[in-house]
Amino acid sequence: MDVWNPQFVILHPVFQQLPAVGEWSSYQQWPECEALQRLLPADLQAQSGMPIQFVAQDATLPFPALYYEERIFQHGMVATRPANWHDFFNALMWSQYPRTKIQINAQHAADLQQYGKQRTPQRDALTLFDESGVVIVSTRRAGLQPILDFDWQTLFVEQRDAWSNDMACFVIGHALLEKLLTPYVGVTAHALLVEAPQHFFAQEPQAQRVWLDALVSDFLASGQLLSPLQLNPLPVLGIPGWWDNADIRFYQQSGYFRAKSRERQGCILDGLSA
Repeated sequence: MDVWNPQFVILHPVFQQLPAVGEWSSYQQWPECEALQRLLPADLQAQSGMPIQFVAQDATLPFPALYYEERIFQHGMVATRPANWHDFFNALMWSQYPRTKIQINAQHAADLQQYGKQRTPQRDALTLFDESGVVIVSTRRAGLQPILDFDWQTLFVEQRDAWSNDMACFVIGHALLEKLLTPYVGVTAHALLVEAPQHFFAQEPQAQRVWLDALVSDFLASGQLLSPLQLNPLPVLGIPGWWDNADIRFYQQSGYFRAKSRERQGCILDGLSA
């Protein structure tokens, strides 16, 4: 079992994005499923109509023969290991991006029904986004292009000021959050890119997340995420403030800030009319 640290929110700036960020310091032990459940929208349901609930993944876990995603879709049960950072962060992402998580689950369920339990590129993409996904938002389409081009010098150095004005990274992947407890050079996210309207960054953070949740869930519901190659690798420790990266020599580490090695199918989601 992992060791609970009630002060984890100070370990990296990304944790300021999490719900109840000011409350976790009062928990001297791991929050149980009931505490995590209170963060969910009261009427949240799987696409099958079953209410979403966190259930302890132990000897009492119902329907042990079902895959994790099948249990969620058929019964609304999100298996959650006690004393486990990975599953703790997963629960928090359910509360932050509930529509997106419902769609990830629904797409898994549809894929399983059509193709059986063999892994498909679509399920690989869904899992990659669920585990290590981020959404990069900019009000300038040109600001997102360097990610598609693997042009890290432009992204992080030449347009460095944009990250505090009209560009931001929103973490969805719970495995990525777990890695950022003890970050290391090499941590990589897989990004969806969104061009947002000018007023996006004038909104409160919760309104921003609600808007992104709707946009991303609609994209997933359309069935357009079919391959991991549609997700853009992003060396997240290059984001200003996410690491000791004020010295531009940090970005000269070619093993981390890699050149583009193959063509990908990355795209920029149009949020201007959303």
